Amino acid sequence: MLSRVADSLYWMARNIERTELNTRILDVHLTQMVETSSEDLLDGKHWKILFESCSTKEELEELKNNPEAHDEEYLRFLAFDSDNENSIFSCIRVARENARISRDHLPNELFEIWNDLYLFTHQAEQEQFSIHKLRAFLRNVKVTALTAQGIIESGMSRSVAYRMIKIGKWLERAEKTARILNVVCEQTRETQLSYKGDDYYAWLSALRMLNGYEAYLKVNRPKMDPKTILTFLIADESFPRSIHYNMNHVRAAVDILENAKIAHYSSELYYALESLKNDFDEISIQELNSDDMLAFLNQFQNKCNAVGQIFSKTYYLIEPVAKQEQTQIVGIPQQLNFEKASSMKYKIEHTNIFEYDSWVDQSMNSIRLKPRTDECQRLLSYRTDISPVALTKEHVDIWGNNVESFFIADHHKHLEVKATSVVSIQKSPWIHRIDYSPEMHAIFHSDLFRSHYLAYLSNTAYTYLTPEQIEVVDSDIGQMANPVQYAIDVMGYLYNRFTYDGSSTNVSTKALESFDLKKGVCQDIAHVMLGILRTKHIPARYVSGYLYVGENSALVGDAASHAWIEVMVPGIGWVGLDPTNNVESLENHIRVGVGRDYGDVSPVQGVYRGGSHKLDVKVSVSLIEQ
Repeated sequence: MLSRVADSLYWMARNIERTELNTRILDVHLTQMVETSSEDLLDGKHWKILFESCSTKEELEELKNNPEAHDEEYLRFLAFDSDNENSIFSCIRVARENARISRDHLPNELFEIWNDLYLFTHQAEQEQFSIHKLRAFLRNVKVTALTAQGIIESGMSRSVAYRMIKIGKWLERAEKTARILNVVCEQTRETQLSYKGDDYYAWLSALRMLNGYEAYLKVNRPKMDPKTILTFLIADESFPRSIHYNMNHVRAAVDILENAKIAHYSSELYYALESLKNDFDEISIQELNSDDMLAFLNQFQNKCNAVGQIFSKTYYLIEPVAKQEQTQIVGIPQQLNFEKASSMKYKIEHTNIFEYDSWVDQSMNSIRLKPRTDECQRLLSYRTDISPVALTKEHVDIWGNNVESFFIADHHKHLEVKATSVVSIQKSPWIHRIDYSPEMHAIFHSDLFRSHYLAYLSNTAYTYLTPEQIEVVDSDIGQMANPVQYAIDVMGYLYNRFTYDGSSTNVSTKALESFDLKKGVCQDIAHVMLGILRTKHIPARYVSGYLYVGENSALVGDAASHAWIEVMVPGIGWVGLDPTNNVESLENHIRVGVGRDYGDVSPVQGVYRGGSHKLDVKVSVSLIEQ
């Protein structure tokens, strides 16, 4: 293959990968702007992390020196500025040009979708700026970048062209991972020095920037421990974005190109790869102290960058003149010991049977029976069976719940809705291990945080409690100082105060009624807990789902749908608490819907023309495997 063709394929691959990575980093940053505290926004720490990951310190300083530059200018510079060689637009443009030059070696579909993205980016750059439009743009870019990778995998023979593309992608990933880890380590130094604890939010962001959050939770406790995260992102041989994984694949691809023989021109490349491999074999990240970790990560990024430069020199590829600065790193706290997460797979059958006193026609219904998918829960299969037969139309409501609507025009006296789901859950107990840091405190008390979660701070008719009732709670458990610990205390308080009694309340019972009764079902206890937490300005939401109760279990609430609550912990996310059982929502809790109260997540809602009806609900939750 001609060197100019290899050069085009190599830099096309690197810029496609860089496009996706920079897009993902910017998208995570937009989320962080919403969730972080106003104090952090003012000190500019978030811009420093972003620019050192996607650009340079000098370009950030230039923008800071411009008195007219605001958040919009910073974001436009990283997304659309053609003078910024690492902007998303520049990466897309370079990848497109290289794909055009080497088009004979590529599937046609690859150039077509990337050219469409290039034209779309031109159009997006000319539109009036808004965060909503920027998010839509970033979403489109990520989908196109991932589609491009899929076309390469499924449409190219494993030739020299394919190897050049893959090596470019793996080197870009390894270098970017090393760079992000350097940046995050440096920026967490101030937090680590000011208090003894980890910067949860920074390490959570690092995982999300590298698309490793879900994969990390599948093999580790959801604790943002720096050494565990560094081990995962550096040394994990099975995660496709770890440095070890990518450098192993670079070495294997070079072996194929060279027939596993070292020539005079490739000896330097083999030496660099072997040196990096020895680092993985000899080092144990868990055993390093702070100073050793600092030296290791600095040396590590240098070696990753060197491999890319030596590869370009070995195969006569053109190395860009502009290089991003290396970022120095700071010490890392020691790792804590955590047990491994457990994983469960369940089959859920939920049947609602309506028997009407008279013939019914023109029945319009909405159901919320489809379990959610997130980082700890995955929906594997789902089916809805309706009798009389009806077609369903699905949409996602304002709370992110899956809603199916259907209309039955035929006369009927019997309606049966059966939903069958298979769900896999992996979750670990950890709320008791959360250190409520000064940064969390600042976020919790910021106006931005409160305005973002305003819907979950206002009490509804279901959750309202009188001031006198709140005084009773305060006299028993005291005032709130730490919202995380306070939520745990309220959960225990209600567990000890309430008697689980299915006959004492009904679906329309309000929190102020059940509070005085001191009895009720999971719905009532959840509503009371929401009323208490929201009075203390703690964002909390109602969760509807299912509870698996195995043999000899003390858990209650599996007769039908179960209800519990989730609390927003700054920098961590939504954490589930089940006051009915005084436990965290773990691998036994299967989430279906969330909202302000029961009214937002009612499993079945509808209107019909006819007489009264009787409802029979049957729920079966069975363990498939553990």
